[in-house]
Amino acid sequence: MAARVADDSAWREWQRQVEHTGHCVRPVRVRGGAAAVDTGTGEVLAEYSTAGRPDGALLLACKDRRSAVCPACAETYRRDTWHVIAAGLRGRTAAVPGGVDAVPASVAGHPVVLATFTAPSFGAVHRAGDAACRARSGRPMCPHKVSLTCDARHGGGDARVGTPLCWDCYDYAGHVLWHAAVPEVWRRTVIYLYRALARVATERTGTRVTVRAVRGHVRVSYVKVAEFQKRAAVHLHAVLRLDGVDADAPERVTAPPAWADVSALEAAIRDAAARVAVRLPEVGGRTRKARWGAQLDVAPIIDPERAAAYLAKYATKTAGDVLAGLPARRFGRSEADRIRRRVANPHVMLLVAMCFRLSRLPDCAGFALDLHPHTLGFRGHFATKSRRYSVTLGVLRGVRRSWRARSRPGGDVWARAGDVADDGTVIVREWRYLGTGWARPGDANLAAGLALDHAAARAAFDLAMVARAGEAP
Repeated sequence: MAARVADDSAWREWQRQVEHTGHCVRPVRVRGGAAAVDTGTGEVLAEYSTAGRPDGALLLACKDRRSAVCPACAETYRRDTWHVIAAGLRGRTAAVPGGVDAVPASVAGHPVVLATFTAPSFGAVHRAGDAACRARSGRPMCPHKVSLTCDARHGGGDARVGTPLCWDCYDYAGHVLWHAAVPEVWRRTVIYLYRALARVATERTGTRVTVRAVRGHVRVSYVKVAEFQKRAAVHLHAVLRLDGVDADAPERVTAPPAWADVSALEAAIRDAAARVAVRLPEVGGRTRKARWGAQLDVAPIIDPERAAAYLAKYATKTAGDVLAGLPARRFGRSEADRIRRRVANPHVMLLVAMCFRLSRLPDCAGFALDLHPHTLGFRGHFATKSRRYSVTLGVLRGVRRSWRARSRPGGDVWARAGDVADDGTVIVREWRYLGTGWARPGDANLAAGLALDHAAARAAFDLAMVARAGEAP
């Protein structure tokens, strides 16, 4: 640590690199360089090399979305996700490179709702609340002679919350298979949603409207995130918006027909969610179908910024953030015993064991469950959106890269140049991967101190801006 700060110029350069990564806790170290070259003359307009830099390396952010892995990069991802969601609710009028991903401000008047799709019941579980914990089943005893009622009042931190009242009755195979089928269930939900809209349109217009006709006039745009519940089951939060379709310009986002309002969207969502079903492999002589749970919340969005913040916070979460001890990364069968010592919840470990058990069955091989024990069989992305809902993360990152490039010496050249630039400038790169993490002992502590200083300075700046806004006439 002392060697790092001994040379003032080297220390300042290293500090700038740490700040450039956004205070990433596990930066990627690379060696090499890049040059911006005029393709017409061969002239090198600007260049960068790690030669002479601290440790002869360049630090790059790991860009991991998971807060359990890298809080700093996860915060950047959360803020980007907020912009993606908010832009689809209120529009994005700022200039976007290429203009392809621009969202008109008129989307603020489109029908839009926030829907929460839950998992079905796989067995009675303990639940938190002010009232006594009682199973929803009307039977006082299960076939295994276990009482299905609980008179205790469980707090949110009670370890029993989410665990089965009867462990033998709980359908662990169905739980894992449902997780594996969630991406397909969602895909079919969107398909069924157009069919439901056709039924709503037929009812409201008084004439028969086909699904093809609906798709020719209405587009369902959405963004969704996944969240794990205490019972170790995934549920989805989705913003769904109705847009119109311009036959002459399919890329345009226009207003939907008059009949396609918020009530039509809500009715169609409830109809589609009730109908969708995906057949699952037969396990243990039992035939199952993956469906949504009975609890479906659909509500109009009143505050776009608040709704965007609500969804964005889940985009950086993992199963382990709710189910303590479950790692954020993939692990294999050989590591199950080590994981079992970390996870105090036997309910979670039974689901992990079921993932490995089902992965051996030929009918379940396509689910690759042995590759997803850390998500209890869930194979979907934690945050996804439809193509025309909003701007993309790639666009936002491109804007950020351009801004950073312009802040460097020769920044205009770096900002203009791309892999194939319009002005005949190309970037030639040569990088070699060195490793992930800090190069020297003590670097992590120094970087953590810099992160704290940055957070304190940012908080002070925010307070100053709030005070200045309060003084404005």
